[in-house]
Parts: sequence; C-alpha cells; structure tokens
Amino acid sequence: MNPVSKKGRRPLRTIREIAREVGVSTATVSRVLNNPESVSSAKRDAVLRVIEQNDYVNDGMARALSGGRTMTIGLVIPTITNSIYASSTHAIQRLAQKNGYAVILVVSDFDAVTEKNLIRRLVERRVDGIILTGGEHDPGVYRMLERNGVPCVLTWRLADSSSYPCVSFDNYAAGRLAMDHLLSLGHRRIGLICGRSDVNDRARERRRSYEDAMTEAGLDIDSGLIFERDFEFVEGQTAMSRMLITPEPPTAVFAANDIQAVGALSACRNAGLRVPEDISIVGFDDLPITQFSAPQLTTLRVPAAEMGHRAATRLLQMIDGAEASGSDVLPVQLIVRESTAEIKHVEN
Repeated sequence: MNPVSKKGRRPLRTIREIAREVGVSTATVSRVLNNPESVSSAKRDAVLRVIEQNDYVNDGMARALSGGRTMTIGLVIPTITNSIYASSTHAIQRLAQKNGYAVILVVSDFDAVTEKNLIRRLVERRVDGIILTGGEHDPGVYRMLERNGVPCVLTWRLADSSSYPCVSFDNYAAGRLAMDHLLSLGHRRIGLICGRSDVNDRARERRRSYEDAMTEAGLDIDSGLIFERDFEFVEGQTAMSRMLITPEPPTAVFAANDIQAVGALSACRNAGLRVPEDISIVGFDDLPITQFSAPQLTTLRVPAAEMGHRAATRLLQMIDGAEASGSDVLPVQLIVRESTAEIKHVEN
C-alpha cells in the first residue's frame, strides 16, 4: 500500500507532479532544486512548500542506476569534537567496507534543521540505509525515510516512541551507576557537568539520572551546581571553576562526559585541590585519556565500538529485507580508578 499525504492522496514523487501541483514548468522546479537563486522568491517559496509537504527528494544518481543499490549507507553524528563517536564510527566503517559498502558521514552540530537537511541530501543520493544518533529527531525526518523506503537504525539512546530498531545502552541507568557510586562513598553535595539537554537527548537522560538520584536520597538539588556545556576540555574546566567559588562547593562531581571530566580535573588542580582527597570526580565514556589522566579517572565504560558494529549489522540485514523490529540494549560498566574516594567528613 502506498503511503498517503495529509489530503488522503499519495505523495508527489516526480518533478512533473510537483510542477503540476504548483502551476509552474518542470524547468522551474529543476532550477529551484539545483539553482534556487535563479528563481523568483515567490515561485521558489511555492515550489519548496509543496516539496516540503510531500517530503520529495531529487532522484540524484539513482536515476542512472535504474533502481539498483548504491552500496552506500549514511551515518549522522552530532559532532566530531567528541572522540567517543570515533569508536562507533570506525566499527560501522569496518563492517560496511567488509560488505562492500561505503559510509557517507555527515555532522549535524546538534542542530535539528541542519540534521534534516543533511538527511535529505543523503536520501537524494539514494543511500541504501541510514544510521542516526539519538532517538529524538524532527518528525519530518522519519516521514521522509518512510516515504522513500530508506531503512534506518537508531544509536546512542533507546527511543521508546520510534518504530525503528535501536542499538544502544541505557543512558539513564548508566548515570545512576555513577551517582550511586558517589552516594555510596558518603557524598551528599554533588555537582553535575553535562552536555546541553535542550539539544541532546543523551545529556537529558544523564541529567535526569542525577536529579532522580539526589531526590531519592533526600537531598536538595542546587541549580548552582548544575552546568550544561559543550563537549570541550575548557568547558569542563570553566564549569568546575565556577562550582568551586560557590558558598558551599561540592565534595563530588558527576561529569557526564570524559572530556568535561578531564577539564574539571584541571580546574581542581589549578585551585590547589587534591583529587580524590578533597573532591571526587566521575566521568562518562571511558575514553583512552582517562587511563592517563592524573589521577586516573573513574568513569562509565560505554560499548561504543560494539554499538557501531551491531547497528551496522542490523542495517545491512534490513537492506537485505530483514524485518525492522526490537532493540539491542548493551551493558555499561562502572570503572573505578583513582578519582573517587570516601568523603573525609560527615556533612550536617
């Protein structure tokens, strides 16, 4: 059965149909798609509006392939500054290449509009499938993939509302491991450094784990000890420095990203504090740098490579006709090293 539009008819699939709907020539539609500056704004907006309503994508090189596979898959990640994505990307690349596929990597910079446009470009290239990061995306993305028959696998977060298969770990449960560890050591005034929860559903789950753990322990949540920052060393350093000048500095910090955690270690060092004697820090990801930081960082080991391998496996199976169902939930392990210790005194 063909999908239907909101008006109860099938979506428009050709330039000729788009042109007929708008009331312009096929040449005008082609210019809008390939050289939009050459078309008047009124006609351009009218054409783009119909294209958007129908999730139409240009056939691109698929026309020359007469409906055959392009032997390419798309991979959408939010950033290349966080090295944790390199591990899963490498695993995807290796398995795809082993099976004769090339990977087209695009970076959304945590921007939903940018991501949707990039995914449209991937669909225009007629990639055989797409791997997305996270579970929350513009609804138009899912509609575009469904209408154009593009298989998709979600990674890095379990998505309850999506009909697409997910390969991930539980970000919330992982965050609780970190918080339970700090609470078990006697810490009660705990700070949080995490990614931007307004654009990052993984960061949102990790923040929620922090807040729930504090609440369930009967502790107040101090907004002055919560910092949402980009995944950069200097951002973790800045957040930690600001925590340390509050009237009641924390005795422990959950940095929901190793890069930010190492920045926090640097800030403590600059302030003359000893870790873990004066303050404990837990990271998230288990990047290689955590074993060489001073002190070595206690962190959550994320199965990034395994996640990438399984996601690519699932996607290639779907491309071959396998049914898209179920999710793979991978385990996360707390790695206790040198940056956490029991609190020296009992807080009042």
